[in-house]
Amino acid sequence: MHHDAPIFRAIFRSSCGTRVAHPYRVAVADPRLLTGNRTFVPLGATSTWRSVICVLVAAIAASATVARQHITADSSSEEPRFADSYPGLTRPRDVDTIALPTPIVVQRVMVEVGDRVQAGQPLLVLDDDDARRVVGQHAFDVQKARTQTAQLERTVELLDRSINALAIPAAAATEKLAVAQRNAEQVPNRQAKDSPERAQAAYDQAVARERRLVALANGGVVARQELEDAQIAVRVAADDLAVARRAADASAALAAAQALQAQTQADLQIADQQRQRQDRIGELTQARLRQTEAERELALALKRLSDLAVRASGDALVAELPVKPGDRLLAGAALVKLATVNPMIVDVDVPPSIVNGLVRGDAASVRVGRSTKEYAGRIKTIAPLPGDAGAHTIEVEFDNPSAALLAGQPARVRFTPRHRS
Repeated sequence: MHHDAPIFRAIFRSSCGTRVAHPYRVAVADPRLLTGNRTFVPLGATSTWRSVICVLVAAIAASATVARQHITADSSSEEPRFADSYPGLTRPRDVDTIALPTPIVVQRVMVEVGDRVQAGQPLLVLDDDDARRVVGQHAFDVQKARTQTAQLERTVELLDRSINALAIPAAAATEKLAVAQRNAEQVPNRQAKDSPERAQAAYDQAVARERRLVALANGGVVARQELEDAQIAVRVAADDLAVARRAADASAALAAAQALQAQTQADLQIADQQRQRQDRIGELTQARLRQTEAERELALALKRLSDLAVRASGDALVAELPVKPGDRLLAGAALVKLATVNPMIVDVDVPPSIVNGLVRGDAASVRVGRSTKEYAGRIKTIAPLPGDAGAHTIEVEFDNPSAALLAGQPARVRFTPRHRS
C-alpha cells in the first residue's frame, strides 16, 4: 500500500483539501508573499459538500488499495486451475477456395450451400471455350514440332551418308593414286629421257661399246675417230640418264603433292560435314524437347477438355457458392468455398497461469453449446505472445465425424495436461 499512498494522497488533496486564495485577505505588502506562503480560506457555503466528497474519495482510495494488494497476492500465489473450463468459439479447420486460372462459363451447379461433399466429388460442370482453343493451339504446336524434328532427322541421315562416302581410308586413297601415277610413268616411249630405265640401258650400251673400241684401238684395228665417237656417245647417254632420273623424281614429288592435296580436300569436306552434323544434332535435340513439351501440354489440355467438372479437394462442407449456371467468370474468380469441419477447431483464450502448464498435444475436453456431450480434443497450437487482454490463444482440435457441429458455436474447453517432472 505504500507505493500507492502518494497517488491517493494527491487525489485526496485535489478533492478535499483544495484551498483557494482569498483575494481580499491577502495584502500586497504581506511578507509571506515573498517566501511563497499564501493565506487560503474555505469557499464559504460549499465547504460542507467538499467534506462529503473528501470522505467518499478517501473510502474509494482505501478500497482500491486493499483490492490491489489482494490481486497482487493472488497472482503471486495462484496455482494453475486446469479443472476450470474456458469459453471459446468453434470454427472449421480449413477453408479452401476453388478457382481456375482461365476464364470459364458455369454450365451446371451440382451442390448447394451446406452440402457435405467427399474428395473427388463433382461440384460444378464448366463449358470451357478457352480449353478448346488451347487444345487446337497445342495440336498445331505438336504437329509443327514433329515436322521440324522429322526434317532434322532426315538432314542428319543425309550428312551421315555423305560422311561415310567421303571417309575412304586416307592411306588407301594415297596408295591408289601413287600406284596409278607410277604405272603411267613406267610406260616406255620413244625418247630415252622419258624413262630412267631406258636411259640406263642406253648408257650401259654406250659404255660397253666404248670399252670394245678402246681394246680395238689399242690393237690398231679401228680408227681413232671411231673411239672418240664412242666416248661422246657415253657422255650423252650419261646425261640422258641423269635427266631421266630427275624427271622421275619430279614426277613422284608431284604425284605425292597431288595425293596430299586430294586427301586434304577430302578431310576438309568431311570436317565441314561433321560440323554441320553436330549443328543439326543440337537443333534436333531442341526440336525433340519442344515436341515433348508440346505433346505434354496437349495431353493436359485434352484431359481438361474431357473432364470439365470442378471436384472437391477433400471431405468438407460447401460453405459458399457464389456462382450459378450461365455465369461467365474471369480468370481467378472464386467458384466455391469448402470448409473442413472434421476435425473442428475451438479458439480459446486462457490466462498466463494456465498456458505455462500446457504444451502442444495435451488432451482437452470440449462441450459445444448447451449440450452435455464432451468431445475429446487435443491442443494444436499455443500462441507464444499474449493478446491485448493478456490472454494466450490456444487452438484445440477435436473430431467431428458426422459434421453435425457447425462453425461459430460457443464452446467450453477443459484441459487435461500430462504429468511432467
